[in-house]
Amino acid sequence: MVEVIEIDGKLKKTNYFLKIFFILFISLLYIEIVFRYIAFRSIYSVEFIRIVLFTIVASTIIAFACSFLKEKLAKTTILVSVLFSGIYALVQLNFYNFMGNYMSFNAAGDGLGRITEQIKSFLLYIKPIYYLCLLPALLLIIIYIFTKDVLVYEKPNYKENIRRLLFIVIVHLLSLSTLYIDFFQNPNQIKESKILYRNPTLLELSLKQFGTNRFLVRDIIFIFQKKETDLIIIDKPEPKPPVVTDYTRHIDDTVWKELIKNETSSKIKNLHDFYINQSITPKNEMTGIFKDKNLIYIMVEAFDMIAINKELTPTLYKLYNEGISFDNYYAPKYSCTTGESEYIGLTSIIPSSTVCTPNSYKNNDYSTSIFKLFNDQNYYSTSYHNYSDKFYDRTVLHKNMGSIKFYNDDDLDIKRIWGWPSDLNLMKEAVPHFIDEEKFFSFIITSTTHFPYDEDGHVGVVLDHWSKVKDLPYNIKIKRYMAKAIELDLSLEYLLDTLKEKGILEDTVLVLFGDHHPLNMEYKYLNEASPINRLEDFNIDKLPFIIYNSGMEPQLISKTASTFDILPTIANLFDLDYDPRYYVGKDLFSEEETIVIFTTGSWITDKVMYYSGDGTYKLLEEVDDDYISKTNQRVNNYFSASQQTLDTDYFKYRFPEN
Repeated sequence: MVEVIEIDGKLKKTNYFLKIFFILFISLLYIEIVFRYIAFRSIYSVEFIRIVLFTIVASTIIAFACSFLKEKLAKTTILVSVLFSGIYALVQLNFYNFMGNYMSFNAAGDGLGRITEQIKSFLLYIKPIYYLCLLPALLLIIIYIFTKDVLVYEKPNYKENIRRLLFIVIVHLLSLSTLYIDFFQNPNQIKESKILYRNPTLLELSLKQFGTNRFLVRDIIFIFQKKETDLIIIDKPEPKPPVVTDYTRHIDDTVWKELIKNETSSKIKNLHDFYINQSITPKNEMTGIFKDKNLIYIMVEAFDMIAINKELTPTLYKLYNEGISFDNYYAPKYSCTTGESEYIGLTSIIPSSTVCTPNSYKNNDYSTSIFKLFNDQNYYSTSYHNYSDKFYDRTVLHKNMGSIKFYNDDDLDIKRIWGWPSDLNLMKEAVPHFIDEEKFFSFIITSTTHFPYDEDGHVGVVLDHWSKVKDLPYNIKIKRYMAKAIELDLSLEYLLDTLKEKGILEDTVLVLFGDHHPLNMEYKYLNEASPINRLEDFNIDKLPFIIYNSGMEPQLISKTASTFDILPTIANLFDLDYDPRYYVGKDLFSEEETIVIFTTGSWITDKVMYYSGDGTYKLLEEVDDDYISKTNQRVNNYFSASQQTLDTDYFKYRFPEN
């Protein structure tokens, strides 16, 4: 219905519904444009057409609902909708800036927990440009204040409402059709848009393809809908030519094949078929060089290459330069950052993209975990951390993985200081629990180098070491990080000294890896202090990875590697009884191709860097025409197999005797 009103003696037509629609559409589309520009440094690409259509649908639905409301309530609803959309876009941008990945309500986990803890730091970390997302809401408030007749209520008209509903349905169907039309599909995209729409598990790609508002809707729907994962396409490995030295890894599949024969569940059978058809990585000349030695496996909080400094952190410098070091190693950040990097390092399974895996799947069977592998060789396996189970239920998870006991700050005499606890204190408390065992495997999680690094982030250890870093030519956040790294270094010095005093230094191996780069640290500051350009390719996630034993020759290895490869590599070096087919990663001393898999679906091999956001890639060496598509399928298989392994608690079926 169109109402005619008289203004200054002139007749003027107004349309309540259309005015509301245009206000919403312009506001929401502006927010999408600002988000795309800041997040992806581009506005238009073919998927932007889809986002425009989605925005029309959202604006029409809200406008239709508002058309039944009087002016005051309608104006409030419009403002709330626009403000919520702007805040959500701003939070997504800042979440990525703060935690290194985007936010999903499905996988909130550690991220939201730490933001709640660090709410002041999170708010202070908002870049001024992010506030552009709130501009439409601000303008609406100004318009409401100074323009009284911006909306003039019309009584709903039945026929008009039918036409509006029909319009909504048509535009919605048109927008959904773009998920199936080849024109809107990048041929190199790792997941088809129609699959990604149903299961928006690759957060960055989903936001880029669907926009913030539609992603939010799909993310919420995905919480309640049945989570079906893709079928695994079985690709049997080609037989490899025999080598002169027989490094064959002999595994008897008789029992497994009988289990497959009698399996009635199609999902379990599909997983059986997938795993049994993976390649068995052969042994090599590095197999068993550490057999029966002790292992201290350390996940270093925010372990970055800038922490390795000859003067400030001499022990780290010694370990890196006198051990086996990897200069092309990446630590992919998954949704729960620390907890899921730890999970990968203990299982070599891709974490679920829909939940915080260490918490949601803590009660699963983990017969293939690194704890279980060492337990099978009669090692004394324990784990340690100088913090509580506040973010991750490690007490339960580690027990189910095979740790005899997980010691947290309730079990250790961890001194409470301002900020995160001291790693030197942690090492002094943890070492006595395992040092006198005949053979031990000890997993230690440090914390001193945790953020914050800003002015409110002073902790005791920073104050203790400030005089050593205050004159460094870097931003103050880098200096505070380095002050914390000095405390970490002292803990490693204490560990080496204690092993030497006990006479077991040569019989002990140290493996150090990081969970992620320093979070809440502007990339430009890291770049200024780093020996490489951290702003190009995936270099922000390039971290140190060290394997050290005092009796070994130093090596620097440039093979592409990631957290997924650590478990199989350790298992080979210690000649543990393991089946390489159960792991996403590969032994880094084998000739098998390794692949770094990021939560976005991007990946790296020695041959190609693939960027899932736009389906582009960088060739590092010449490859076959179908290399990209085959590797994309391989990555999709790993994502699907890992998710199904978690959902079905697969290893409970695979190893029923356990």
